[in-house]
Amino acid sequence: MNNVPKIMVKSEGIAAIGSYAASLWSTRKIVLLSDKKSFDAEGAKVLQYLTIMGFDVQTLVLKEPLYTTAIANLVYQFLSDQKITKNDGIICLGNENLCQLSSLVATTYSQVIPLIQIPTTLIAQLTVCIKKRSNLSKLIENSSSSLSGILIDTALSNLSSKKELESAQSLLLRSGYSQDHFFRQELRKKKRIDNYQLNFKKLFL
Repeated sequence: MNNVPKIMVKSEGIAAIGSYAASLWSTRKIVLLSDKKSFDAEGAKVLQYLTIMGFDVQTLVLKEPLYTTAIANLVYQFLSDQKITKNDGIICLGNENLCQLSSLVATTYSQVIPLIQIPTTLIAQLTVCIKKRSNLSKLIENSSSSLSGILIDTALSNLSSKKELESAQSLLLRSGYSQDHFFRQELRKKKRIDNYQLNFKKLFL
């Protein structure tokens, strides 16, 4: 498996998850790991598109997707109960906590499991896709043996709140992007203008 995750950036990208997963993996059993908010909003569509492509999907929805050992153990048990192996896969649909949790689980389960992440918040999208010069690159480096792909659905972050945009600016500052004029300009525009869409391709690719 390629150790460099394939990143897809697309508006309404959720609709492409079936073909995207099929481009990375052969038909296999998949565990869809999601937080409740993300699953309620997008889970049905993800299940539909994966099933159409012939994937056998089992779902685990976490009410509190915290990045803790106790929650990780719950996920390990679910994977074990479903007899998931390295020939299967995990798709993470969720916020930044769930993305971190899925990386941990995929690399520390008894067999390393291929992983696709679909971050559903602006902070999660920034966290999983930020360039390797930042300290947050450790997340990708530590999970490089399992992370097959990242699907960024730009429509999911179009309605980011002012608070989330401010958090995103703080994240970029802590990550060493404080001098990146393009990043600052994009976030400031979005903060000022309703329905302004971030140019994710220039931000991350």
